[in-house]
Amino acid sequence: MKDFQGVAPPVATPFRGEELAEDWLAENLMRYSATGLSGIVVLGSNGEAVHLSKEEKLRVVEIARQSVGQGMWLMVGAGEATTRATVDLARQAAKLGADAVLVAPPFYYKESMKPQVLEEHYKKVAEQSPIPVFLYNVPQFTGMNMEPSLVAALAEHPNICGIKDSSGNISQLTEILRCSPQGFRVFVGSALVFLAALSVGAHGGILAAANVLPEAFVELRERFLRGELEEARRLQWSLMAISRAVTGGYGIGGLKAAMDLAGYKGGEPRLPLKRPGEEGMAHLRELLSPWL
Repeated sequence: MKDFQGVAPPVATPFRGEELAEDWLAENLMRYSATGLSGIVVLGSNGEAVHLSKEEKLRVVEIARQSVGQGMWLMVGAGEATTRATVDLARQAAKLGADAVLVAPPFYYKESMKPQVLEEHYKKVAEQSPIPVFLYNVPQFTGMNMEPSLVAALAEHPNICGIKDSSGNISQLTEILRCSPQGFRVFVGSALVFLAALSVGAHGGILAAANVLPEAFVELRERFLRGELEEARRLQWSLMAISRAVTGGYGIGGLKAAMDLAGYKGGEPRLPLKRPGEEGMAHLRELLSPWL
């Protein structure tokens, strides 16, 4: 199994108009491979997985496996509305060379998704997936929060190897780390609390803003590991505004616009999502100007 740690972007899926821009995706991934990133995540929330057909999803995984650097791990979002569909996507991702799958909880019938139901779902997926399973807690999109007690119970399964927690709740992240067995990998999904998460023991970050400024987040982690805490703290502070803008501020369209400004190929989001207007673009340019 790959050593899952470090910094990875949940890669945006570029479109020309409404069509998948395969060449732009490959170009971005090859460029990311030279930045010091440890891994790549495709088909996540920032990858607009919910906007892709099954055929497009598999094509994204295929392109990613061909384009990602040899020493980097490749994680694929595989959370579907049913256990059966999740297992199917996990198996197909494995056949295409994915190293792990990232599985968000089924959330459409959220009132029925009690902890016992979710535990059974994840265990069935883990038992049938040929590659390691990572839990994905993203309550801002699912409307559900995976409590540390549930995470700890699932962490005992030999094929459930970690979690991406995008809640932004450091207290919860700390409790997950405290309750989880040794070797269970905990990634933070919010760039706004990246340094804080590292400080309580997180193994890395899967961060939207790393699509735009990958080297900066790699440097932040390296400074933390070297004990250069004041420098790491200043770097975290300097990344706050752009991180906020490309997540909650301007959403997927803003993330893609910022990628374009930084020299990557963001492209368009799929409708009904849109890129920022002129005022938003001017704001993003201002925020990125110190980095470019």
